Amino acid sequence: MADYINKNGLPVGTSTKELFEELMRGTGFVMGPNASLFIENAGLHDKNIVVSRMPGPENTAETQLFLVNQFQGAVDLFNSWSLKD
Repeated sequence: MADYINKNGLPVGTSTKELFEELMRGTGFVMGPNASLFIENAGLHDKNIVVSRMPGPENTAETQLFLVNQFQGAVDLFNSWSLKD
């Protein structure tokens, strides 16, 4: 299981609920071993979830945007990118 931290360096749980709470009500940023998940303002009232991963020997740096209502898809991608070494 991957270890996640927020932008203050404090541990964050790995469940979907814990990630949601950190993004929406916490610091708005979660980092895993190879990826990050954060909230970005898309306008005055709109927000996006951004999932990005670091480049590695088998992949390139990549960033994907999700609407807030697509949270589960963003978390699934974040978890899959974080678990890969």
